[in-house]
Amino acid sequence: MRLGREVRTRLGLQKQVNCYLAALNCLRLIRPEYAWIVQPVVCISAVAGGRQVDILELHDLEKDYFLSRARLTLAQHHPPSAAIAGSVSAPELVLLLAQTGLFDSALSLSRIFKLDLSPLQSGGEEHQSEAWSWLAANQLSVVNTKESSATDEAWRLLASYLDRYPSTNGQHHRHVIHKLLSHGIPLPDWLLQSYKRPLSATSPPAWLPYTAIDQLLLALSETQTHSSVSHFLFTSRQFLFIRFTARVSLWKLCLFQLHNKVQDKLAEYHNVVQQTTDRRLGAQRQMAS
Repeated sequence: MRLGREVRTRLGLQKQVNCYLAALNCLRLIRPEYAWIVQPVVCISAVAGGRQVDILELHDLEKDYFLSRARLTLAQHHPPSAAIAGSVSAPELVLLLAQTGLFDSALSLSRIFKLDLSPLQSGGEEHQSEAWSWLAANQLSVVNTKESSATDEAWRLLASYLDRYPSTNGQHHRHVIHKLLSHGIPLPDWLLQSYKRPLSATSPPAWLPYTAIDQLLLALSETQTHSSVSHFLFTSRQFLFIRFTARVSLWKLCLFQLHNKVQDKLAEYHNVVQQTTDRRLGAQRQMAS
């Protein structure tokens, strides 16, 4: 632990990882009730005399090991970060890993420390150069051929993350879509289809799919010309939104009516079953008497 604070180099982080591995191996060899170590903690406290200790169990050391290994991974792929990697917290390290293009390490660390994955879906802007190198750093089978470009592999990596880490009501998809649209990047068809798949017809109409009209409006707003065309496109977009909202409302109304009909049929069925049961029980009592 002192190596990460006092020797802030890649070599120091490597030694720290090795020490964590040695400690974990030793604790796994003994009985579980004895698998713990005492860590001295210096604190300013008049009551405790300025010194306390922490009891670290096996799962605590495992989390510290994964954090230290992620710091080493960052320092290996981005040497200037070695000076600060040894002292950053887990949430800060996750953002640094994402900015460097090490999405696998960032996602693994987020799951271990139970962090929100939403910031990762909109991160990663500082790795435009050397695209194949950061793609290879993630667990994706990259084949550099004429048919497969770095952009294609990046889209495939994004698709694999969205499939591997699902979210409620497409939350991760919305973060990705917002990030792409903020940079004026057209949305691929697979992303729209993947976003629509988990949504049900009863979901609130909170988001209208990005269309070619939005791209034209963005281009016209940048050039500040063709005001009549821009007004027409804006009106068309409003019309599409109203029609989309009306369709969703109609779907919800139809589902509500269908739900009421099913409930009425179920109530009628239960009533018939109850009457039939009462008649059979009455007949059995008469025969018994």
